[in-house]
Amino acid sequence: MRRIALAGLASVVLLGCGVATADPPRTDARRSTPSTPAPRDPPRAESTREEKIVARARQEVARGVAYDPSYVRLSFRDERDTGHAVYPGGDLDPARGVCTDVVIRSMRAVGVDLQAEVHADIVAHPAAYPRVSSPDANIDHRRVGPLLTYLRAHAREVPDGDVRGGDVVVWAFGRCPHCNPDHVGIVSDRQGPRGLPLVIHNIGPRPTEDDVLDAWTRLGHFRL
Repeated sequence: MRRIALAGLASVVLLGCGVATADPPRTDARRSTPSTPAPRDPPRAESTREEKIVARARQEVARGVAYDPSYVRLSFRDERDTGHAVYPGGDLDPARGVCTDVVIRSMRAVGVDLQAEVHADIVAHPAAYPRVSSPDANIDHRRVGPLLTYLRAHAREVPDGDVRGGDVVVWAFGRCPHCNPDHVGIVSDRQGPRGLPLVIHNIGPRPTEDDVLDAWTRLGHFRL
């Protein structure tokens, strides 16, 4: 909420070329002719944390992940079905997901496992999560409400004017004070026609990257 290697440095072998002459200039066979080193491309810089988050979120769009809010046992690890519940690092079928899964998968690209983080926080501070009657590592981090509670306690909340790619935004579809945490997405590193950053999110039927930063009531804007 990874993965780009340094570019290989190509070495170029220069083969002799030119017009042959009947009487080539004399050279000392024991001495090697110095050669000019081939130019080298500068190494590519590693991707920043924010770039890795955005790149992983954008994969959800490219894959066309199907919106599916069904409760499932998280049996996938590294996109393979293990056949049993996985914790930490558990996921559902990578072809399926909801808005929270965009955030969870993106943050794992930078080593943040929200399944483990949110579950541990619920177990340690149950009073902070009054709507969670019984901790469940399969689903608690995939609900927007518990995720918002965790972010408010452990992430940096940033002002509206400091929007960066890789930030997490939580919205309510209704107006406050009668509002609930309904949706979450990852801020893109691209801007829309209005000059606002786009957002990568899954509101169904597939993830999109579009101009919705101010489309609904914003409940929080966080940087992990």
